[in-house]
Amino acid sequence: MSAMGVEQQDVEAGPIVCTRRVDVDPVHAFEVFTERLGDWWDPRLTPDPGTYEGADVEEVEGGVVALHHDGEDYPIGEVQEWSIGERFAMTFHLTLPRDHPTVLEVDFEPSEGGTLVTLTHGGWGPDNQSHRGRFTEWPNLLERFAATAVSE
Repeated sequence: MSAMGVEQQDVEAGPIVCTRRVDVDPVHAFEVFTERLGDWWDPRLTPDPGTYEGADVEEVEGGVVALHHDGEDYPIGEVQEWSIGERFAMTFHLTLPRDHPTVLEVDFEPSEGGTLVTLTHGGWGPDNQSHRGRFTEWPNLLERFAATAVSE
């Protein structure tokens, strides 16, 4: 493989990064992102939009992140970091091979009286990189999150 091909592969495997400024403090932004995930997550991005009932995040490292459908839990990852008002990280395997998850890292930084939320979807490698192109909805999800955060 040529050096150019290797460079292209590295670029393609790079993280997806999205940012959104929200007019709430970092603790509130963190709480809405995690505790109200089910309120802002788009049902279209679930296994069955017609039976979507919400989502839960177990508020501890190692906790399960799950969508709920028709009374059943559908795990989509595991909490890796829980720092209220600062950082949330989880493994993420929604629509991905479960044994080759990616990683979502969300940072909450004070910014001009509000919070800058930076979502980084990384952990792309040879076993999951072919799925990377499916993840184009992060900007829309952050918009939904922001609308939920400021609606209280």
